[in-house]
Amino acid sequence: MRNLFIAVFFLLLLPSTLLAATGVKGRVAWRGQLIPGVQVRAYTAIDMIAAGKVFAISDFAAQDGTYTLELPPGRYYLTARNDSGTPGPGDYFCYYSGAPVIVPQQGFRQVGFNLIQIPQTQHDKESRRSGIWGEIRYQGQPLERTYLYVYKKTESDFKGPAWFIQPVEKGSFRMSLPPGDYWLLARKRLKGGQYGPIEIGDYFNYYYGNPVHIEKNRLTQVKLETITRLSMLEDDPDAVFSGIGGRVVGPQGAAVSGVRVFAYRSSTMTGTPAYISPVTSPDGSFVLPIPEMGNFWLLARQAIGGPAVTGELYGKFQTPDNRGLQLTATRMSKEVQINVSAHP
Repeated sequence: MRNLFIAVFFLLLLPSTLLAATGVKGRVAWRGQLIPGVQVRAYTAIDMIAAGKVFAISDFAAQDGTYTLELPPGRYYLTARNDSGTPGPGDYFCYYSGAPVIVPQQGFRQVGFNLIQIPQTQHDKESRRSGIWGEIRYQGQPLERTYLYVYKKTESDFKGPAWFIQPVEKGSFRMSLPPGDYWLLARKRLKGGQYGPIEIGDYFNYYYGNPVHIEKNRLTQVKLETITRLSMLEDDPDAVFSGIGGRVVGPQGAAVSGVRVFAYRSSTMTGTPAYISPVTSPDGSFVLPIPEMGNFWLLARQAIGGPAVTGELYGKFQTPDNRGLQLTATRMSKEVQINVSAHP
């Protein structure tokens, strides 16, 4: 018993880095330049960000922009910033738009942050109507042909339909909104369209001042700086793939390109998918990262959103007893083939 007590005592004295085996790690950059002195914060819900209720904070990023934040397995929303108070003009900031980040049972998730510098904005001004006005920008310049997404709730993690979407043709916008709180995001997909996953090279971002509080007869200025997905912040040569891959084929086994694979957590396969793959390559192959355990039901189709239309390539992956594909701690990746045909 005495030996057991001594062993436990010395175990408690070990540094937390030796006891913790899970969390997130990665690099922090601004306009392609790795930035030191930034801290990554983890929250258990989006609403906790504005409330300032932080679950955990990393040490400052090193000179090469790298950071590590130990976290128990679970779902988190992450920000990176260099200021401990309220972010203000000139400060670095990033909300990780791939949230929620799922920390696995073992190891670390690779999460990179592409920072903005918060711009200077004007004070609210009086108006006959309440709302917002401002610009969507990229590296300080107006960004053309974007979409401004307005959400009234955060439960969807800003996936699926927004409360309102406004096309922004030349970068500047003006929008009337009833008094209340709103979350704003901007997205510009190089392939066009309002919906679909953000891919390498697309423009997007979460507004650093979310939620925007709108008062009656007041206009609030919003300068929403966008970023692009950078592969340099996401590549992890040591990472083991977690998710589902394979091929999509048509009649007679011919490869089908240009379709996406959708993963759902329910066999009904309705509503917003949990994960969406990029379009299949010319040989029909796809990769669908899924960083969590559980059962998933798959379908492949050409369009995003709404019911399948006549002639659309469409097909579900069938499993015995319709139990879905199961990802477990011992088998976190699987290969499948999905057959599609023209929807009747």
